[in-house]
This record gives sequence, structure tokens and C-alpha cells, in this order.
Amino acid sequence: MKHYYFWTVFVVIFVVELYSVLPPRNVTLPKENLSSSRNFAQGVIHVHSKFSDGGGTPEEIAQAADQAGLDFVIVTDHNNYEARKRGLEGTYGKADLFVEMESSTPVGHTVSFFSESDSLREAPSDTVVKASYQQFLKKEFYPGLFVSIAHPSNMKNPWSRLDEFAEGLEVVNFDSSWQRQVAESPLNFLFTLAIYPFNQYLSSIRFLEIYSKDFVAWDEMTSRGPGHFAYLAQDTHSKVKLNNERSLEWPGYLQTFKLASNVLLFKEPKATDFLNRKKQYYSSLRNGRSAILYQSVFPYQGNSWIVKCGNNEFISGDIINNGSSSCQAVITAPITPFTKIVRLIKNGKMTNEVALKGDSMTPLNLALSGEGTYRVEVWGKMHSAFRLTLNRLVPYVFYSPIYFQ
Repeated sequence: MKHYYFWTVFVVIFVVELYSVLPPRNVTLPKENLSSSRNFAQGVIHVHSKFSDGGGTPEEIAQAADQAGLDFVIVTDHNNYEARKRGLEGTYGKADLFVEMESSTPVGHTVSFFSESDSLREAPSDTVVKASYQQFLKKEFYPGLFVSIAHPSNMKNPWSRLDEFAEGLEVVNFDSSWQRQVAESPLNFLFTLAIYPFNQYLSSIRFLEIYSKDFVAWDEMTSRGPGHFAYLAQDTHSKVKLNNERSLEWPGYLQTFKLASNVLLFKEPKATDFLNRKKQYYSSLRNGRSAILYQSVFPYQGNSWIVKCGNNEFISGDIINNGSSSCQAVITAPITPFTKIVRLIKNGKMTNEVALKGDSMTPLNLALSGEGTYRVEVWGKMHSAFRLTLNRLVPYVFYSPIYFQ
């Protein structure tokens, strides 16, 4: 009988713990408070198809992006852009599919955004690889090409030259993240997977971790001045090789697309046709008008980070040439079921940390302390009922810097 009571209590505690962290209910906000009243697009970057080592076709990838409610997806197969050669760029449902390339250079992999370059758009793949490397070395410059360092801290294919930076950096890479979790804590990773069939939300939250070394590299890169960008890379293959003949389609495109994305910010309305949208999206990405959003934690509602100097407002990627000390950072976060931790980062060091209650949408005003590179992080303070399966800060939104000179 004692065993019966023990197991009954154990099961009750387990169920309460397992289901105490559930997806937030949809929150309806006044139109003026919705981020959708601003100009932005939400999408994923660095995805592999069957044209390299991915498990799905470009069409299937685009359909997954559409199903996830995204505006765009950028396919980057290894050393080829076959998907574009076959005319597969286009709009699928409400999602745009763009095609670029992951290039294997002598010092590591880069993501080469070259489709807007007149000299490289239809060049052989090996020419694009060489051009990307030469531009990284700053030996040559190709108008329309911009290059980012891919998975800088990947355990299998790390980047070997963080003494120098390309134009961009993958500050978060999901493929590298789960590889590191498997290597460093296999039991914890298996437990996260075991939770998935019962509570997908809790399992996803446990998966979300950042690697501080890559954030240090981000701050080091942007401290050198404007002209750099950073983003979250899905690096989704939807394929894990088991042996020479068999593979597992995991993690799936839709699974990872729902976890997190990149938010591109515009100062003008979103373009209505495909080619102009592509130019607009790429311009925002290249100029650092962006944020990394973990929409699996909470949707992009009522989010904003601007710097106000008198009547002027500045967003991520902007340069403020103003010696005045009257500028303020203004951060707005939506109503959430968890406490929000807002951090103001200057030149890689945290200058302010403020806790906002979940039911607060009152803008937070923080004075800027002189010239520097400023960015904002918003975290969720989340825990399960008994703090056994979850008890930590969870990443929510990371905004790209504003440069105050």
C-alpha cells in the first residue's frame, strides 16, 4: 500500500511538473501596439535541400516556411545554387524562397549572398567560393556580394580566423547548438527529446541555449564600427545520417522554423512584388536592421527597441552622429506569462539590467552613457512548477546594434 501512495504522489508531481510550462495563449493587443503595425518581415536563413546534404526539396522547404507563418526562407546548399538554376526561387503561399550558397573556403564555411551581384549571379560555383574568400581577406571587392561567417564554433567545422571578420556572422546556429548539447550533456539532451512527445513547448524551451563565445565575437565585430550584421542560422538539414544507406529526417524543417527566426526591419512599407521584396530584405539584413526572435517562447507582438534623440528616432543598424547626451534607449516588450529581463549592452558589456513584469507593456526608458555600440537583449525568466525540468533565463529577442558616434 505504501508503494501505491508513493507512486501515486510521484505520478502527480511528474504530471504537474511536465505540464506546468505550456504555450502562451494568443494575446490580442490594440492595433497601435502590435509590431505588425510596423514594417518588418520574419524569416529563416541557412537551410539545406536535397541539392546538397538536406533531406527535402526546395519546394518542401518553402512550404514549411509558409506553414510556420514566415515571410521568407533562404536556402544555402553547399557549394552550389542548383535550386536557383532550376528556377525554384519564388513565392510559395505567403513565403518567399531565395537561394544563396554555403561556400567552403580554406579557413571555414561562409554563407555567400551573391545573387544580387551582377558579376557573380550566374558565375560557376567555384568562382563564387573564391570571390567570397577574397572578399573576406579584403583583397578584392565584388559589388552586390556580402559574406557571413557560418557556424563559427561548430564542433566539426569551426571557423579558424576570428582575428578577422567578414561582413556578417552567424551568432546563433541551431545545428552547432544541438551538436554541442549532445557532446557536453548527452543525458540532458536525451531527456529533452523524451519530453517532446508529451510537451513540445517545454522540450523546445529546454533546447534554446546560446553560446557566449559567439556573442563575444559579435560584440567584437560590431565594436569595429558599422557595416556588419549578425543573424540566427537554422542550418537545418532535416537529415541525420545513420549509416551509408539510412538516415533519419530529424530535426524537421517545420520544427526548427517554428523555434526562432530573423526579423528584418524597414523604414518604408513592405514591397509588394518578389524582386523588390528581395532587394528590401537583403538591404535590411546587410545593414543590420534586424533582430533575432525566439517566437517559440512568445510571438513578435508589441516589440520595439529604438533610440530617441529629441524628435528623431533610430532603429537597429542606424548611426547616430550626435554628441548630445540627451538620447535614450526606449524598449517595449509585449504582455507575457513570464517576467522579462531586459539588458542594455554597450561595447559588449552590460550597462543596465531591468526586470519587467509579465503584464507590463510600459516602455522602458534607459539613458545612453555616451558614444558606443549599443544593442538590447530581452530574456524570459521561466521555470516549471518544481523547477526540475526548467529554471533559467530563456532567450527571447536580441536586437542588432545602434551606433552612437
